[in-house]
Formats: sequence, structure tokens, C-alpha cells
Amino acid sequence: MAEGFASVACFSITTLLVVSLANLILLIMMILESRKKCTVDSDVTDSAFRFGALQAEDKFSSLIHKNNIPSANSNFMAALVLLKGTSMTLICGTTIISKFWVVTTGHCCELIRIYPFEKLKLASNSENWRKGKKHSVENLVQHINFTAKSSSFNVCLVKAGSPFKEEHEKPIALSGSNYRYITDTSAITFGWSSNKGVVSNHVYSIDMNLISFQRCKTLIKTDRVDETMVCAYNIDRGDCRFDSGGPLIQNNILIGIVSFETDCAKRAPPRVFTRMSYFEKWFQVIEKQNGITIGAVFQN
Repeated sequence: MAEGFASVACFSITTLLVVSLANLILLIMMILESRKKCTVDSDVTDSAFRFGALQAEDKFSSLIHKNNIPSANSNFMAALVLLKGTSMTLICGTTIISKFWVVTTGHCCELIRIYPFEKLKLASNSENWRKGKKHSVENLVQHINFTAKSSSFNVCLVKAGSPFKEEHEKPIALSGSNYRYITDTSAITFGWSSNKGVVSNHVYSIDMNLISFQRCKTLIKTDRVDETMVCAYNIDRGDCRFDSGGPLIQNNILIGIVSFETDCAKRAPPRVFTRMSYFEKWFQVIEKQNGITIGAVFQN
């Protein structure tokens, strides 16, 4: 009889252990699945937006500097933002190029592809991106040859769901295929930069000097610079946040958009921009293939 009770007790304990182990495994699986879902649906860190699509060493110089002041001539700017509950996170800068379209970099579009369009907005009509008019995002058209590894063909079009028509929403012309990029001429770049890691609410600008293709390759010491890019230099450096996708303007024409630079902590490396004149024919191809009218204006 005692042996029978012992067997039953042993069986009961074993059963309890098996059931408890099964429940523990089930609980762990539920936690992991929950974490996975949260990773997809929840807010992500700002650092993921800053550098997620680029190689680890690539950063962006800040436009904020002791000599810089907020820009009042940035009507062509629109901020690409992600809705985070009742708040917003700045992803990249963009430039208004027509009634419904803005242009930014390919890596900026890479960062937002995992999110539904209803979580994305284009904020414009204000130098303060938090207070800008919010346009829905309707479509993305990224260059098919773009790769984050090389940063070549680093361009993407974003279509707004409503037209840019307010007082401070003014499209800007783009450099055409015959535009001359002259060494040592000045240009201006714009962006919502950060100061000590805190993103600025206001657009900042800084003067840049265009440099030659060969000098750029020598200073950056990489083969990543190619004919789809243009380089510019300014000795004033600061923090490295949130300038990505912003415009480079010369003669009231968009001639480049912020692509990358290899080490913003040092003064020697220049900033590399996507060369807009290289992509005039690409715009035409996109319009023909998709049966759409982008409406961008190119000037030489």
C-alpha cells in the first residue's frame, strides 16, 4: 500500500513539474511574442533614425553653431516626422519641389518603410517643425539603385496627400543636368539640427563652399564618393544629428541633399550631398513609368 501511495505521489509530482515546465515555456513564448510585437509597433529611439540606414561611422554635422541663427528663408523645407502617440519624432529633412512632392535621401525612406503611412507626416509652413502644417504621406519613390552601403543614388521622392499651398510652402527649382558646380563657390545648407543631442525646433542654416570631386575623395579617404554626389565644406562643426535629407541651395536652386560624412567630430572631412543635377532624367523616367506628373522644375 505504501509503495502504491509513493508511486501515486511520485507520479503527481512529476505531472506537476511537467505542467509547470510547460506553463513556463508558454509564458516565455508569450513574453517573447509580445516583445516582438512591441518592437514593430512601438516607438523607436531617435538614434535609430539618425544612423539606422548608414554605416556605423557615418554621422551628420550639426548646423547649430555659435555663429548660426535660425533661418527665416526656409519656405521650401518640410520635416518628415513619425507620429508617436500624441507626440512626434523628427526623422529627416525634405525639400518641397512641387505642389504635392518633396525630395529627400534614399536612406531616409529606408528608415520609414516599416511604418504605415498613417503614422508619417510632412510638417511644413513653419520654421518650427513641431508647429508646421501636417500633410499625410501618400507614396514613396526611392531610386532602385540606392544602397546604404555605398550611398550612391541616394534620393527618394515623397508624395503628400494634400497640396502645399500655404504662405510658407514654396517649391524650389532643382539643378538641371547642365548645371555647373563650380569649385569654391558658396552655397547654403539647411536643417533641423541638434544642440548637445537635443533636436532644435527651428530651421538652421550655414554657409558652405563647394569643393572639387578629387579633393573630396582625398579628404574623405574613401571610394564611396562618385558622380551621383557633390561635396561642400565648412570649418564650423558641432553636434551630429538630424541634418540628413536637408537641402543644399545655390542661386535659389536645390543643388544637393545631405547624404553623409565620415567623421563629424573632425574638421577635415567635407559633407557629401546627393547631386541633384544627376537625377533630372530619373525624374522623367519615374513620371513615364508610373503615369504621374511630379511637376518639378529644373534649371541650369
